[in-house]
Amino acid sequence: MKLQTLVVSTAVAAALSVTPVFAEKVTGKAVGIVKGVMEVAGISRNQDNKATIDPAFAKTSRPCPPFCIQPTAPFAPAAVETVTELDVIHAARDSAGGDTSVLVVDARTPGWVKKGTIPHAVNVPFTKLNSKALAKDPMAVVEIMTDTFGVKDMDGVLNYDNAKTLYLFCNGSWCGQSPASIRALLTMGYPENKIKYYRGGMNSWKSLGLTTK
Repeated sequence: MKLQTLVVSTAVAAALSVTPVFAEKVTGKAVGIVKGVMEVAGISRNQDNKATIDPAFAKTSRPCPPFCIQPTAPFAPAAVETVTELDVIHAARDSAGGDTSVLVVDARTPGWVKKGTIPHAVNVPFTKLNSKALAKDPMAVVEIMTDTFGVKDMDGVLNYDNAKTLYLFCNGSWCGQSPASIRALLTMGYPENKIKYYRGGMNSWKSLGLTTK
């Protein structure tokens, strides 16, 4: 198979902080992230044009509850932004590059994370950050906020001035794990503009053939 040289547009390269790359061992036509961009911070797409979605995410009819379709904006009146794969890729790139103001958070339980997660994501299981966890052991939740999310505990008062902008995800639009974590964060006073909801989650990520770790 011949190598295919890909020309990266100036605007896209600047936005994603990438350089032109070569697609090696392409099975069929090259599969980019966006036109002219093949890889960002170790994240790319499966180059096999015959690849299909991971069987773990092929099931269409999960019982509801608990696997009900999540609204696009399930946190009203809080204005939590729902984001796309490109937004998550940008956040992962920035975090990997040393930007301490952003963090991609996998809200799933460890068993799911072992099956693959988004590169550069940090696992904070929803079981440790939801309403039940908050009611049972609020100080443990505060510890997550201060140790992982950049929140400062000022004699019992949480200061969010330097809190990270969090991009939370779970298994997909039928998964309530990251929404549960987001609601707990809002209850604790986490600024809504510093919370992003990747509704598509691993289901959408894998359906696009994006890199997992």
